[in-house]
Amino acid sequence: MNELFSIGFFAGLALAIPVGPMAIMLINTTLEKGWRHGVAGASAMASIDFSYALVVFLLGHAVSSFFSTWGQALSLLGALILLALGLNTLFRNYKLLRSSAAEVSSAKSGSTPAKTYLLFAGATILNPPTALYFLGIAPSVAQFESQNFFVSALVFAFGVFVGSVIWQQALALTGTTLRRFAQNKIRVFFGLIGGALIIALATSLAFKAIS
Repeated sequence: MNELFSIGFFAGLALAIPVGPMAIMLINTTLEKGWRHGVAGASAMASIDFSYALVVFLLGHAVSSFFSTWGQALSLLGALILLALGLNTLFRNYKLLRSSAAEVSSAKSGSTPAKTYLLFAGATILNPPTALYFLGIAPSVAQFESQNFFVSALVFAFGVFVGSVIWQQALALTGTTLRRFAQNKIRVFFGLIGGALIIALATSLAFKAIS
């Protein structure tokens, strides 16, 4: 069981560490809206990683068949959603850049951590490479399973969650630290950069999905 948890932990960490559009969006959201939103977004991403790991461990063949049929369409849909989020971030911060400091402060209070959680959960679900990642390592993990298959799946998935959430919360902490020292206009400037990066990465993902 300890081996399964350790494998899951490092699998979750390895999945979370590469910087992609979701990581940039998490830092940008925390910088813009505060640490509660960062914690919500980070928890959402880690919980979806947990869910994917559990489902793939339990239903590997069925998941493989599903993504071989629908994986490309889901990848394209996920990329388009990220592209829309990036464009929204870019244009929203562009408007704020041209606004007064008071308008910038008031514009940051329109969302809730619950909405942030749902947004990040939805965007992470529409990321088939996460499931494909776990499908790729599933054969190696299977040799460590115990007599209780379901408990083995839970232990592995919980390890994934812990590894993923540690890294995601570290990203949220980065955004919180930047927010503490950055004035409103500087936060808006970071928002512009973050929006542009999300757009660039989402566009790249979209081209990969259709190629």
